Amino acid sequence: MRIALAAFVLQGGRTGVAAYCRNLIRALQAIDEENEYEILLPRRDRALIEVSKPNFSVVAFPDYTANPLVSLAWHNLELPRLAGKRGYDLVHVPSYRRLPWIRGRVPVVGTVHDLAAFSVEGKYDRLRMFFNLKVVPPMIRRAAFIMTVSRFTRDDILRIARVPAQRVRVIYSGIDHDRFRPIAPSAARAELVKRYDLSAPFLVYVARIEHPAKGHVRLLDAFAELARERPELRLVFAGADWHGAEVVEARIRALGLEERVIRLGFVPEEMVPCLYSACSAMVFPSLFEGFGFPLIEAMACGAPVACSDTSSLRELAAGLVPTFDPHQPVQILEAIRACLRTAGDEAARRARIEYAAGFQWARAAAEVLEVYREVGRGGGVV
Repeated sequence: MRIALAAFVLQGGRTGVAAYCRNLIRALQAIDEENEYEILLPRRDRALIEVSKPNFSVVAFPDYTANPLVSLAWHNLELPRLAGKRGYDLVHVPSYRRLPWIRGRVPVVGTVHDLAAFSVEGKYDRLRMFFNLKVVPPMIRRAAFIMTVSRFTRDDILRIARVPAQRVRVIYSGIDHDRFRPIAPSAARAELVKRYDLSAPFLVYVARIEHPAKGHVRLLDAFAELARERPELRLVFAGADWHGAEVVEARIRALGLEERVIRLGFVPEEMVPCLYSACSAMVFPSLFEGFGFPLIEAMACGAPVACSDTSSLRELAAGLVPTFDPHQPVQILEAIRACLRTAGDEAARRARIEYAAGFQWARAAAEVLEVYREVGRGGGVV
């Protein structure tokens, strides 16, 4: 088969969808020498995709195709024409917001990571909320097959987009175990001091600064109480500013936490395991996640973790970590306290590491490849 993967949502490599695309492409190269792949992307993101096998190549397009509106039009008007011209047998679109509305002659496989707009009020601005609530469900229904990253999101797809169950499959993402593994705390702390002058004990939250969806404000409310008990403790936010970041900044000032909350901005991938390995706990108060890479990555590094008891996070926590209602600062505080009390439990630490070891990109790529084969054998055309 000739397979195209339309990777127009890399956004500089700073999102979970970008991690999905990059790691899936890397893992497919390790297991598939039979099919031919073309990775389609904007020229500005070319360096993000590593191609090491002769049956994989990259086709780069002008950077204006990264613009959301242009990209949407391109996927509906240009991609079907290109698919026929280049002889693709299948097109994989790894973001539901780019799934073609217009039906073509080549089957399209989509990956739906979440349908957060249906659960988080104000997740996006008004126009994008309308698009996600009204336009996206029929776009998903038009795909030949849908892959998703959790049972929770699968249930949303069946309920909201009304896709027949036989056309939806759960394929858990993996994580990069070469990168996300325990580092000696002393070595991790030394790297953090060198890079960020971060020497105090700290809690960490790895997520873009987005309000309300990522739950920073309620975490700040909980931390304000904890800060009175543990004056040495800092709260580290590792993530770039996003929609609503000004609300989070205003809450930091209102609580008088300017000296206690450290905002690192976007953190390079190589530094994130140091944060997980050196932290007193990783707290993940997101209101909604389709998968939630930081949860599994932190476990893989052996970090004590507390997370929201919502969406796929409840599923992925698997009873191994304290959970909480992310709308309730009191519950967040109690979960953090539980983490701090049990931080030295070596058996629990080993259990988290062993559990995270099950999330392998090799397995995910093999299951994605099986979907390609099924659709290629006639599993539906859009």
